[in-house]
Amino acid sequence: MKQTGFFGRKELLFAAIILGLYGCNSTEKITQPIAYNHSIHVSEAGLYCTDCHVGAETKIQATLPSIKRCQTCHSEMQGESKEEAKVVEAVTNKEEIPWNRIYTLPEHVFFSHRRHVTSGKIPCSDCHGDVEKLTKPADHQLVPIQMKRCMNCHDQKSISNDCLTCHV
Repeated sequence: MKQTGFFGRKELLFAAIILGLYGCNSTEKITQPIAYNHSIHVSEAGLYCTDCHVGAETKIQATLPSIKRCQTCHSEMQGESKEEAKVVEAVTNKEEIPWNRIYTLPEHVFFSHRRHVTSGKIPCSDCHGDVEKLTKPADHQLVPIQMKRCMNCHDQKSISNDCLTCHV
């Protein structure tokens, strides 16, 4: 078997399986540029996850909210918070808010939000936790991404667990 650098292919495959089963989630805290309050947007404004993460129903990636979405409600101040003032300023200046992605997957993993949300009818909270209850942004993954967890869900829903279903 051909060597690939310091480790051979068998060792790399074994490492990939171990990381997949037990997760490869970063412990680094993530800070968002705006202390977005999911709870107020869901409970008071009546928004759904897919109202801001528009790609979740139609694309592979859920997409982070764009300033065009924010300007729907925030072209002017609605309240008095410093965080909302930051949003209004970004809308006024037509500047995208540089949101930091919390959930990332290794390059060799294929995941389609559209397939899971639209076809599978899986609630966002199953994979992301109770984000709609947060009054400040999560600083880490609320639900760790682990292959074992994904495979259990596939088993429960009688979906293929063939490696090529998710791994490219």
